[in-house]
Amino acid sequence: MASDTQAGQPGALDQIPAAFTAPAAPEPALEKARPAAGLALVRTMASKYWERIECWQDSARPFVAESALQKSRHETPEIISAFGSNLPPTSTFLLHYGPKWRTNTGKVVMLVHGASDNANRAWATPAILLGDASKPGLLQALEAAGHRVFAVTFPHKHGNLFYEAQYLADAIELARQATGARKVTLVGHSAGGLAARVYVSNFRLNGAGWTAYRGDVENLVTLAAPHRGQDFAFRHPEFNYYFMKDELAANAPMSWDKVLVYGVWKDTFEFSIYSDNFPMQQQVLYDWTAKFPMSPASPDSYTTLHGGQGFMSHSQGINNAIARGGNFLNSFKSYPVPADIAVAVIAGTKSEIQNVPQTEKDGPSDGLVFVESAGHTADLTHPARKEPIKRILVDENHVTITFSPAMLKLVTQLVK
Repeated sequence: MASDTQAGQPGALDQIPAAFTAPAAPEPALEKARPAAGLALVRTMASKYWERIECWQDSARPFVAESALQKSRHETPEIISAFGSNLPPTSTFLLHYGPKWRTNTGKVVMLVHGASDNANRAWATPAILLGDASKPGLLQALEAAGHRVFAVTFPHKHGNLFYEAQYLADAIELARQATGARKVTLVGHSAGGLAARVYVSNFRLNGAGWTAYRGDVENLVTLAAPHRGQDFAFRHPEFNYYFMKDELAANAPMSWDKVLVYGVWKDTFEFSIYSDNFPMQQQVLYDWTAKFPMSPASPDSYTTLHGGQGFMSHSQGINNAIARGGNFLNSFKSYPVPADIAVAVIAGTKSEIQNVPQTEKDGPSDGLVFVESAGHTADLTHPARKEPIKRILVDENHVTITFSPAMLKLVTQLVK
């Protein structure tokens, strides 16, 4: 199993090849006022899509190194160069500056990507998953509308949501320092919407040292965020065979920790959602089977969901995985979004996703997340809220919800 234990240790950044490091470009006066408490600039590099990308290290927070499968490491060359590694130290993150952040005068917008993603793919070349890198994303659309666009890339593609909220807190502070803006707008896709919610809600890990919400967000837009979780890996056990392809290195967690392969039991724990390789996936779990029953025809359906030995697999069950994630969503319900933040939750209703062999069809969904979860507002609503949370349903799937022409127009209208 690939591990980032070495990469996450103090001093590991000193081992990054010098060829990856470039001096920062001259900056205007506002950019010189950088926060000093444990936040250090590691490198600045030019980008094909952004004015520049900065790699920052936060040594003031009690991060613990996260492990990851080899397939879960970063694969985009520019992202790897910016980090200096395909599995960077847990204490680092990337801050992306839009090409027009200096010249535009509109809202300061921070874009937050979801699981198994990065800012380049999510916002600059979003249709690359469909084989077309030329289609514009929210980076281009928001800049064309006059806004100042920034984005964050997280070091772990399935990392802890509490950690991602801290990276986001740091990135927002840096963007505010650079622009002089008092507040920013957050746009988060999928789990990125949850990371944004964690930050503004003050939901934190136990213990001191994490940055509290600073009242620096005026608008929150979530795209296909699983506000009430998802259970795809458990309700569709047959997908475990898909995850097993490529020598058990598919970039997704299995719900089986043992599998019968050609008459021999194979231990697949490190590839499963019960391992330490998928903290975010544990945190976003929720058992939807009471409302949307799973098919009894699925292989080992009962033991997959509830745990135990099946005919061809062994599972520890969804409740075990939820517990390993700290019963995250159940606790999150007690932390609504502050009443003064304008909120829009956008849920897709199209279950078909191009190039994906199986999608979520046990109930209305965007192909991965149930509409009821992505459109959930009750847990976000503060008792003092006066402006209702906008709940918007769109004819998009979990992928196109970030970049279809209709969505670029809608999100741009919401950022005002």
